Amino acid sequence: MPTVPTPPSLWSVIQNLGQSTASIVLLLTILGLLFTAIAWVARACNPGRPWWRKPDIVTDVCYWFVIPVVSGYARIWLLVIGLFLLNGLPATLGLPRLFGEGIGPLAGLPVWVQAPLYLILSDLVMYTTHRLFHTMRLWRFHAIHHSSEEIEWTSAARFHPVDAVFHGALADVVPLLLGISPDVLIALVPFNVGVSALAHANLDWTFGPFRYVLVSPVFHRWHHTGPDQGGNSNFAGCFPVIDLIFGTYYMPKGVLPQDFGNGDPAFPRGFGEQLVHPFRSQERPAGLEPGSSS
Repeated sequence: MPTVPTPPSLWSVIQNLGQSTASIVLLLTILGLLFTAIAWVARACNPGRPWWRKPDIVTDVCYWFVIPVVSGYARIWLLVIGLFLLNGLPATLGLPRLFGEGIGPLAGLPVWVQAPLYLILSDLVMYTTHRLFHTMRLWRFHAIHHSSEEIEWTSAARFHPVDAVFHGALADVVPLLLGISPDVLIALVPFNVGVSALAHANLDWTFGPFRYVLVSPVFHRWHHTGPDQGGNSNFAGCFPVIDLIFGTYYMPKGVLPQDFGNGDPAFPRGFGEQLVHPFRSQERPAGLEPGSSS
């Protein structure tokens, strides 16, 4: 009598996630070497010292390796919670099957259709949460991402864990709950991480006629400027056309962004200090006022 294969346990899923974490760390190291090499030959948007001589480089490196790992584990737990709230305990017990096949209305679609759908869905979620983190009390967490005054590819992961979980991981959980296969997410990790690093790289690239297709370094650097410029614009993480549709696109021709920061000169610089700062801060720093341009 043939035996019925036993689905993997939740623990085995977590172990696989651990292996994926090791792969992410390797990917982050490779990207670091790649963007360092690019910096030697490409023209900078804002000429100055190299990334390894930034005054807060230790803070950036801590974020660079810690936050992607935190987000990775947050994905699985947000997924468990989402399945439980939508379908109850039986769905969460079937979680291992989800990681092999996907569960939801989009699960039956071929991979070549799921991949662009995932990128669009996740960017729409990130656009929405990004705008939310620029308003009211949520800014205290997102201000950490804007605290760097010298934007480099190392700034890409400078997110408070609260910000990273609900801004980043949620953008993966929503497509998963709709049935996008986890295999699609895993396959696109290098693309997503690479695009994020590219968006923060100190390069004068605008992508010319393709500036609405993929986020460019200049496009995103405007987002790190003050509210009187692009600080309350350019929220999309991958597709600038989303900003164009919602009226938050800002990239003036022939001008490059120059001044960056969150508008708070007293903002802490250290990794540990920044992690606890949002729980001590009660007011939004004078710099990026909520809703000033949207």
